[in-house]
Amino acid sequence: MLFMILSLLLLLLFINPPIISSLNNGLALTPPMGWSTWNVFRCDYTEVDMMEMADILVASGMLSAGYKYLNIDDCWEASYRDPISGMLKYNETKFPRGILALSDYIHSKGLLFGIYSSSGEWTCQKYPGSWQHEFLDAALFSSWNVDFLKLDCCYQDNVTDRATAFTRWSKALLVQNRSIVYSCDSDELILNENNLEFPFQWAPEYCNMARISWDIYDAWESTLSISDRAANVYYASRPGYWNDLDILTVGLGKQTMEEYTSQFSLWAIMSSPLIAGNDLRIMTQEIANILTNKEVIAVNQDRLGRSGNMIRRALDGSYEVWAKPIYYEHMSQVYDTTTTPRFSPLPFHAVVLLNRLNITANITLEFDDLFDHHLCPHPPTPIWTVSIRDLWLHQDLGEFVEIWKAINVPAHGIRMITVLLRNATNSHYYYES
Repeated sequence: MLFMILSLLLLLLFINPPIISSLNNGLALTPPMGWSTWNVFRCDYTEVDMMEMADILVASGMLSAGYKYLNIDDCWEASYRDPISGMLKYNETKFPRGILALSDYIHSKGLLFGIYSSSGEWTCQKYPGSWQHEFLDAALFSSWNVDFLKLDCCYQDNVTDRATAFTRWSKALLVQNRSIVYSCDSDELILNENNLEFPFQWAPEYCNMARISWDIYDAWESTLSISDRAANVYYASRPGYWNDLDILTVGLGKQTMEEYTSQFSLWAIMSSPLIAGNDLRIMTQEIANILTNKEVIAVNQDRLGRSGNMIRRALDGSYEVWAKPIYYEHMSQVYDTTTTPRFSPLPFHAVVLLNRLNITANITLEFDDLFDHHLCPHPPTPIWTVSIRDLWLHQDLGEFVEIWKAINVPAHGIRMITVLLRNATNSHYYYES
């Protein structure tokens, strides 16, 4: 019992990153999950297309896996505001029944509805933006029963104006009689190229999620570039605010299954929002299996609310090890006494071992790395074991002492596992499947 108490205290002490306020609107307590139009449709979509996407999200199992937001991106707007009221107008050709009717249909499927705007005078595709209309537009979105807002930052060259617009939007959403997740697509604004260690000056206090890099594209080098940036700012994520690594490219067709599996695993362990962007109409079973892996999603959605951190990188850059403290609810403890608390505060982690090479490689996880990076306290004895489970094979791999070696990790591939400390002297801990 003493070991359990000390472990909990040290765990809370060491894994808590620098104090950063997060938006206190009661939303996004875990990273938001959903699907967005942009990767597949760009500007070419209608209400019929979105109704079909809603149906597929349900039928494919995506909704049951956690993807609850259906987000329409740019180009839903008419080309002008109402000249009398100043209100945004929707494209009546694309949405003949109106945005509210689409919102109602999406909600009828058990999904939530997301919409897009931009902080500048124009959106990225040259439709009316929200500059100096933030409160008016927020009220309109609320009347359409919007649940998620992605705010872009196109056509606003003045950094001060951009920051003002994003904070003004935050205030506008807070006074609405509706809970709306606020996604700040502020890559040009947040990222300080001269100081990658501290790029956030305001986002966590005003946004539920915010971009930390330039736009993703469907290539392995883009995945690595974004994960490299995320490694510098992992500490900012917490319940209510999450670093957004951008829309997933899983399933777009220009990468291998290994690369897509790696991207999904990295996004999951770094607690990024999981917003899919593939064409659901032609989604293969292989892609569906990646996007709906419940064990990997559970790491992303873990209630402890921490982001993974890179705890080791080879000097030659050939491999990386990422670890994230987690607090699975399907973990139990068994003590020598009759006390059996339901939740385990003891060292339990998800780990991703990433092979950045173009050839197969072996990667070793040294358990001391978890302690040396203050992710958990040292065990009371120098000899200790861990139980390991593979989250992609869905298999318990057994118990290991001091190290675990991942054999033949494919080029650009990963092994993703959970690691549970076992203390044989006074208690043991097990995975409850």
